Amino acid sequence: MESTLHGKRILVTRPAHQCRIWCQLLQATGADVDIVPMLAIVPVENGPQLQAIKKQILDFDQVEHAIFVSQNAVRIGLDWLENYWPQLPQGPRYYAIGAATARALRERGVDCASDGDSMDSEALLALPLLQQVADQRILIFRGSGGRTLIGETLRQRGGRVDYCELYHRSLPANAAGDLAAYTAQPDAITVHSGETLANLAQCIRASKQDKLFDVPTVCPSQRVADQAQALGFSHCHAARNAGDTAMLEALQTALN
Repeated sequence: MESTLHGKRILVTRPAHQCRIWCQLLQATGADVDIVPMLAIVPVENGPQLQAIKKQILDFDQVEHAIFVSQNAVRIGLDWLENYWPQLPQGPRYYAIGAATARALRERGVDCASDGDSMDSEALLALPLLQQVADQRILIFRGSGGRTLIGETLRQRGGRVDYCELYHRSLPANAAGDLAAYTAQPDAITVHSGETLANLAQCIRASKQDKLFDVPTVCPSQRVADQAQALGFSHCHAARNAGDTAMLEALQTALN
């Protein structure tokens, strides 16, 4: 049976350094893939934030729960930890948001207390290990800003929560120009975060590519799909989560 995506053209907007597996998965279904990144990941390299990271890494042996919210948080956070802790402390338990983040931890030799394709923030907060956290130290590895649901909820449960903010998310300098030069007509667009979506909408307007607002757009959650509709996208589809399996299912449904 021929794939729903065979011969379809998909516009991928993920950061260039982390879209390889997603693109390979699409190509394996017979889809044609175009990549115009709408998000860049810039590690913290100086200033007060750098000193804050160093202190949190040096104190890591006092942490009981270490939560990684993205593959970027794993990549940059584990680099930091391995620089200061050649052998990781035995105390912390490690958690990941999403299957790809969990896979990234395992690939670095770290056991993950959360797993599964549906492990979003809400599912993580439902884990038995995170119900009774009074006076326990929790370190959340992430980029600057972002959702506060996990931290606020764990603080309400009595946890001592800190954020280790490792990177900034930004609009790539050439994004609008690259989109202006994009002449293909995609059958669908995939976005993996709300910030990517906002950048895409900004670049569509700046590049006068308004026809892209009418292309089916697959988002990683209902929250982001609602955001897409508010930004002017006319055909918004929500995946169960940002994992590859869920995003692929939503994409196939959108184009069926």
